[in-house]
Parts: sequence; structure tokens; C-alpha cells
Amino acid sequence: MRIASALLPALLPGAVLAQTVCPTADDLDSGIRFTLATGETEIFRRHESGLIEGLFDVGSGEVLRNLLGKGVYLLEASVLKDGVIDPASRLTYSYPLPPDSLPLPQPGGGWSVSVTLLEGTALSTEAQDYRFGAATVQGFGACSYAMIPITVRYPGVEGGQRDVVHYLPDLGISYLAEYHDSETNDIYVYTQIEAMR
Repeated sequence: MRIASALLPALLPGAVLAQTVCPTADDLDSGIRFTLATGETEIFRRHESGLIEGLFDVGSGEVLRNLLGKGVYLLEASVLKDGVIDPASRLTYSYPLPPDSLPLPQPGGGWSVSVTLLEGTALSTEAQDYRFGAATVQGFGACSYAMIPITVRYPGVEGGQRDVVHYLPDLGISYLAEYHDSETNDIYVYTQIEAMR
């Protein structure tokens, strides 16, 4: 849903109201760009496969690329160098369901799953536990969206790794909001959203 916001009218007659057009899921064809408080950007696009592609530009010439099933579940992670995937960086995650059958987050629900991980030629399995929190509203400047927080834990992984992901149902995408382990507590604050037209 497009949300238009207007500045309060100035006291002078004939003042023009400024409007912000907020992105919708339709804008995934051209791209939706998020900006973090630290200046990095992440662009989400609808991939030709129907998956969601996330491109996180860390500003050092490298771009972290993720492919997401249902806009939530990590299916592939890699690093782009000069726009080309570095084969040595590619990780592939296989779920026991096809991507279009993975469960959409529902407030108060959850899902536990065993995932097969391919790293180079090495295969391993990873337990993942998803807990979907209560729906709330998340703002990015003048734009606001419904948001379901998702806590992802990895039983069996040393260090107690835990991710918090924010899922925006109206856009069909999610972004990493927090990363925690025994030594790290990182919070990622997204402050702006815009359609790339």
C-alpha cells in the first residue's frame, strides 16, 4: 500500500505540500533500496527465478548477495566482485520444501527445520528454528509498513548464534536487523526506503 505523507502547510497562502511516494511490492521489479544509519545500502529485487535478491553494498567494492525464498529464507549467499559472483564464496541452503512452499511468517507462529548446506564440495546439515513475533509497524523516514519480527536460532552452532530479521509482508521482503552470538551484539538500523525507478 502506498503511503503518502505531507508536510504541515506553511502559514503563507498557496504553500505547496511535499509528498513522499513509498515503495510497494510492484517496485521489486526495478528494485527497492534501503539505507542504513551507517550509510550502507541494501537493494532488494525480484530475481528472474521468482526469488528475492538482496544486494548489500558495504562500500568497499564488495557486495554481499543473498537469494531469499518467500523473501525470508536464505537459499544462497555469495560475494560479488565487480558484479560477478566469487565462486569460492558461494553457500547454498536446501530446505525440505521447494522455495514456493516455504511457510510465510504468521504472528505468534514458528517453524523448525533441518537444512542442507553446500559449501564448495562439502555437504553438512544445520538446524534452524524460526519464531515469528507479534506484528507491529516499522518506519523508514516518511514511510511505514507492517512488520513481523523473526528470531532465528541455530541449535548446535557454538556461540549461541541468533539473528533477528524484520519481515515486511506488504513488500514480501525481510532484512537482517540484529546479529548476536557469545561475543557480538550488532544492531542494524534502517532509516530510509526508496523505489529505484
